[in-house]
Amino acid sequence: MTKQSHDSLVTFFVILMPKQTFFNLPDEKRQQIIDIALDEFVEYDYAQVSISRIVARAGIAKGSFYQYFDDKDDLYTYLLSLLVEAKTEFLSLDHPDPTHIGVFSYLRWMAETGVAFELAYPKLSQLGLRAFTSNNFPPAFDVQARTTTQAFYRKLIEVGKAQGDIDPNVDVDLAAFMFDTVLSNLAGFIFSRFDRDEIIVRDDGSPLLDLPEMADIFARTVTILETGMGVPKPETQSAR
Repeated sequence: MTKQSHDSLVTFFVILMPKQTFFNLPDEKRQQIIDIALDEFVEYDYAQVSISRIVARAGIAKGSFYQYFDDKDDLYTYLLSLLVEAKTEFLSLDHPDPTHIGVFSYLRWMAETGVAFELAYPKLSQLGLRAFTSNNFPPAFDVQARTTTQAFYRKLIEVGKAQGDIDPNVDVDLAAFMFDTVLSNLAGFIFSRFDRDEIIVRDDGSPLLDLPEMADIFARTVTILETGMGVPKPETQSAR
C-alpha cells in the first residue's frame, strides 16, 4: 500500500456544505454557530436537539438559520462532515506504511492516533460517539461511512495476506468488521478506565498517550487481534 493509495483511502468523504450565506458570515460568527450547534448535538439526542435553543444562544434570528441551512438534518450532516474532515487530516499526518512496518504495527498506530484525535478534538469526537451509539447517522452519510470504512479495512487485510501478516484463509469481511469495531470503540474503553480511576493522570504535564497504562492497552489490543484469545492446543504446539 503506497502513500498515494493510503491517502486515497483515508480521504473518506466530500465535505457537505451549507448555503453560501453561511460562508459570507465573519469567521468568528461562523465558528460560534458551529461551536454552539456542536454543544447542542453533543448534549441532546437528535430528536431533542432544538434549533430554537441554537439560534437563541447564537444571537441570530430563526429565519437567519434557514438562510444558512435547509433544516436540522442539513446542520447535523455538516457537523458530521467536519468530524470526518478533521479525522481524515489527522490520520494523514506522518502515517507509516503498512507494507513497511507490518499490518499489526500499523493497527497499533491507528489505535494510538484514534485516541490522540479524541483528545485533540473532544467535541467532534463526542458528536461522532453519540451518533454511533444512537445509530442516528443521516442515511446517505451512514451508507457512505460504512462502505468506505469497510473498504479501507478490506484493503488493509488483503495487504496483510499478501505480505504474510494475516492467514490467507481469514474471512476478509469478518476481519474488516472486527478491526473496525475494535478500533472505533477503543477510545471509549480507555476513557472509561479514566472515569473509574483505573488509569491515573500524572500531574507533571506528560502527554496522556505516554502513560504506560495506555501503551499497555494498545499493545494488548493488537496482540488479541493478531493472535486471538484461545489457549493453543497441545497438538498445535507440537506441530510448531
